[in-house]
Amino acid sequence: MRFHIDHTAKSPLCRMCGSKGETVAHVVSECSKLVQKEYKGRHDNVARYIHWQLCGKRGLERASSWYEQKPEVVVESENVKILWDFTVQCDREIEARRPDIVFIDKKEREVVIIDVAIPGDDRVKDKELEKVEKYQLLKDEIAKVWHMRKVIVVPVVIGALGAVSVNFKKYMKQIGVKVSLEVIQKTALLGTAKILRKVLSL
Repeated sequence: MRFHIDHTAKSPLCRMCGSKGETVAHVVSECSKLVQKEYKGRHDNVARYIHWQLCGKRGLERASSWYEQKPEVVVESENVKILWDFTVQCDREIEARRPDIVFIDKKEREVVIIDVAIPGDDRVKDKELEKVEKYQLLKDEIAKVWHMRKVIVVPVVIGALGAVSVNFKKYMKQIGVKVSLEVIQKTALLGTAKILRKVLSL
């Protein structure tokens, strides 16, 4: 960005990865050097909020505020179980078997597979479709092996700059808890601002 704006950089390439042009879109959602820490931290904050809401709705222990939530790998009661970043054991080879959250309603024999993504704003709709397709085999396996009556995949996709698709509210209703779009957008945007500040200060 410095190369194009104030011409203080010698190269137009990203100062982090050095392989792609340094644009806002690249820095906030596409840089390979920011995936493991910066992008993951932003992603986990959105997932943490959803986990906190699920726990509250189902009477499971949770922190006093969502940003203090430290999800356990497994939390459960007599009627429900919530898995966090858990690798699901399968009877066959399935590559995508570690979604962000798996909510299990034991009484109703229903499962909700929830996976979060924060892509560039122009890729939100495509990422939603990608997430749904990614977990189809796991969805079928859970229904069969766990003897579940209903299994659905819910993508939670918010653009790095806050964009959502027209399907966002529909997907949030499928989670079964009140999820605030404003909170999710603010969380994603704060994460993006933090990433930009870090990169631009280098």
